[in-house]
Amino acid sequence: MSRRILLYTSLISMLCLLVPQVHAQLGKITIDMQKDKPEKFKNKKLKSEKTGEKKFTLPRRFIQNSVSHYNYYFNANNKINSVIERARIATKDDYSKLIPFYSYSLKNTKAQGSELDSVILKATAGILLHDLRSDWVDNFYLLIGKAYYLRQDFDSANMTFQFINYSLAPRKKKSEGDPITVGSNDYASEGGLSISTKEDRNIIDKALSKAPSRNDALVCQIRNYIDMEEYPDAAGLINTLSNDPKFPTRLHPFLNEVKGYWFFQQKMYDSAASYIEKSLPNALDVSDKARREYLLAQLYEMNGNLDTASNYYDKAIRHTTDPLMDIYANLNKAKMLKSNDPQEIVNSINRLVRMSKKDKFDLYRDIIFYSAAQLALEIPDTSSAIAFFKSSNHFNETNIDYKNQSFLKLAELSYLQRDYKNAYNFYDSLQAGDSSLGDMSKILERKKALAQIVTHLDIIQREDSLQNIAAMTAADRESFIKKLSKKLRKERGISDAEYEPGNAASTYFENKNRPTNIFGNEQAKGDWYFYNNSVKEKGLAEFKKVWGKRENIDNWRRISSGDRNTLSGARKKNAKENEPGTLATGDIDPLSPDAVASPEEITAPPDINFQEDISVEGLTANVPLTPVKMDTSNSRVAVSLFKLGKNYQNLLVDYYAAIESYEKSLTRFPDSLYGGELYMNLSYCYSKIGDQARADHYKNIVLARYGNSQFAQMILHPEKFNPTKKDTAVTNRYTGIYSLFIEGKFDQAIAEKKAADSLYGTNYWSPQLLYIEAVYHVRQRDDSAAVISLNKIISQYPTSPLSEKASIMIDVLNRRDSIESYLTNLKVERVKEDSELAVFDDTKVSKEIAKPKISNEVKPIIAPVKPETATINPEKKLPAAIKNASFTFDGSRPQNVIMILNKVDPVYIGEARNAFVRYNREKFYQLNLKTEKDTLDADRALVVFSSFLSGDEAIKYLDRIRRDAPSEVSWLPANKYSFIIISESNLQLLKENKNLVDYIKLLNEKYPGKF
Repeated sequence: MSRRILLYTSLISMLCLLVPQVHAQLGKITIDMQKDKPEKFKNKKLKSEKTGEKKFTLPRRFIQNSVSHYNYYFNANNKINSVIERARIATKDDYSKLIPFYSYSLKNTKAQGSELDSVILKATAGILLHDLRSDWVDNFYLLIGKAYYLRQDFDSANMTFQFINYSLAPRKKKSEGDPITVGSNDYASEGGLSISTKEDRNIIDKALSKAPSRNDALVCQIRNYIDMEEYPDAAGLINTLSNDPKFPTRLHPFLNEVKGYWFFQQKMYDSAASYIEKSLPNALDVSDKARREYLLAQLYEMNGNLDTASNYYDKAIRHTTDPLMDIYANLNKAKMLKSNDPQEIVNSINRLVRMSKKDKFDLYRDIIFYSAAQLALEIPDTSSAIAFFKSSNHFNETNIDYKNQSFLKLAELSYLQRDYKNAYNFYDSLQAGDSSLGDMSKILERKKALAQIVTHLDIIQREDSLQNIAAMTAADRESFIKKLSKKLRKERGISDAEYEPGNAASTYFENKNRPTNIFGNEQAKGDWYFYNNSVKEKGLAEFKKVWGKRENIDNWRRISSGDRNTLSGARKKNAKENEPGTLATGDIDPLSPDAVASPEEITAPPDINFQEDISVEGLTANVPLTPVKMDTSNSRVAVSLFKLGKNYQNLLVDYYAAIESYEKSLTRFPDSLYGGELYMNLSYCYSKIGDQARADHYKNIVLARYGNSQFAQMILHPEKFNPTKKDTAVTNRYTGIYSLFIEGKFDQAIAEKKAADSLYGTNYWSPQLLYIEAVYHVRQRDDSAAVISLNKIISQYPTSPLSEKASIMIDVLNRRDSIESYLTNLKVERVKEDSELAVFDDTKVSKEIAKPKISNEVKPIIAPVKPETATINPEKKLPAAIKNASFTFDGSRPQNVIMILNKVDPVYIGEARNAFVRYNREKFYQLNLKTEKDTLDADRALVVFSSFLSGDEAIKYLDRIRRDAPSEVSWLPANKYSFIIISESNLQLLKENKNLVDYIKLLNEKYPGKF
């Protein structure tokens, strides 16, 4: 034992001799604990308070470092890592969308507040209970800052990182004068600004201690700024560190990570991808690296760099241990389309189908087939899409979101194919409450309309089936009904022994519907139901007796009562309906000529349910074998055909289906039942599909046969029966009033409007007309009249985009006096250009915040990284400029986008400019666009958006603003404005020669069909 002690002592002594004599901390830390101590500890000193009383010898340093490291820092750092790891486990990524930047959320770290408090307590104890000259004090402060950050206490984290930055900054020796100001270039021997701590550590330092934490704290400060949404401060610090010659190489991946985070949080994904790629060495582990590679693949795919995206999807697949990431990486790679070639889409679909056959993707077949269906719609191949959506639902057991989306797509596709019965069934299968489905009110409205359609279809199909059975010979009919009864009993699990043909149907169903305790077990007391096989068999028999045989499928009650039975005249197609990747084409439309059935194809009426008597006598009783019953059946068909046509016409606005139903009604039954209404509806439907000859034919029938009916009057004077219907004369009159307002002829517009309103009331007011009238009243400073018009927009047109703008304008008008008074008295002072601002002086910064000033100082911003695909090859010749007699267009030169307004009053020109200033601030803030008014001639005004680097960049913006303009300036008629792109030199020339026609011809040579 003594030899072992001697050996350890000698080893420690040798290590101490090898440690060089250096200062433990680069800065100076002083702590005054006396005033914060409890009374009974007032006379006791902590180790930190004894700092400086003794020399910091090598043995003392070794002991202080060892205890600080292994008793305090090690445990506190492990707690931080555990908090992050638990947060990663709790964070579930949705790989179908762009995943978040980090693998854990601060919400999940904040939930572990007690653990983070323990870190702060442990780190604080590590500082106070040891000599402050220890090598671990700065590392303790960094842990405290990280704990505050993970607790989302950003202000405290900011102060901690700032304290590390200031207190541990490099300082001159006493003989060299005052301390160096943080952020100066006095100590940057390489030249230029430097705020980093130079790390020139030897091998022993690297082995026995961590690197100084001040540089780490600077990068952590950047991330803290980003989460505080202090992007300019973060950008300034990023730029400073990026150009700092002393910033250590070891932290470059971390710095690139926060650079990527800065761009990512502001949705500048192309630049973010470049920096994330450089930050991969900073990943927490292999799993985190795979996640970053997946994010990179998503970003490159969004930016159109599909080859690089595919490469990173491959890397994510190789590195990930998350099966869900694996499946989505494979999915996204398969779904990436490098062109619109249908064959490439087919190849992608085939890759997905091959994936579905692999065992490791068994649990994700629903997602795979859903993705294949989406691709099939791109071809478009509707039949395959329907088959894949059905396969997705077939394999989907728990994923409600995908099941709902599949049902919604199937419903919409069936609706477009006019397969309304299946459309209703799919809409009926949707589970309400899923916000991803979109506007549920519209879905429910369509479902309600389809329910009425399906009701009449069922009546028609049932009665046609019964009439077909009645048309059989007595022997054939008896044989058919017996077979049908037996088939129905078999489907419901009722044996011949349980159901005797001689028994009265009412007696059987009375017994069948009597409540039964299927779990009852009078003989085996104490045995659990599922442990007793005989009781289970009895329960199964009772269940079949009551409910019949049930398949393990969704919506079995509806499917069993309707879809399982073949509709009248329908021929089954594709018996492999439920097999993956196959499509069930459904039933033939019962109203089509193909719906004539042979006797062997006639089956049960579609609405036979489980409470109906399925005995031979019960089924025979439903067949219309007497003239009275046949008349009743025909009457049901006639009424349903007519109502079906009206529902097609009014509820679904499917004029072709309505015509088909009306024509079939005319073929089978006379119009005398409806007094001319059916002919009137046919005339209306034919006019809607553009067949005016047929429309006039049926219109003339109504006028000739039913001239005195209300239906003839409705044809002649439709406005009398629909007060909200805008006839041509009234519409033209209000359109003219609208134009008068826009062109600034306000007095004439007001007079015309009063005259029109006296004749037609307020039915023809639109939100656009109300809005421009309100703008006119604002110009006249008649705020009360403006508010009245704006309130009418809000009350009468709550869903209009102008409703929100009206609310904002009312709020501004209510504060008009205070706003004008403030602007009148406002004095704007610019900061003196020779003034200075210390970068890290907290006191001075807080004073600047307390006294806000408007400054023309531009804070440094990180230059966005251009993707490699956008790099200009100097050897590649740029496209030659094109020109005509007046203008020359060079697409490589900067261009403006201009909005040309024709005969628009300056009031509305200013309103349009204000609308697009807000639009650019919200949608294109990173472009820093200028929006200015200009004039071309007396009739045409300009709104100029400047400027863009090239013609192609300007075209991208033009396409977007042209698409969004109808909603941004919805009160401005579309024929009053247009957009073009133009360089500054061409704009000046255009303002001189006014030759807009020639310039647009030149643009169309460069961009055919754009202008």
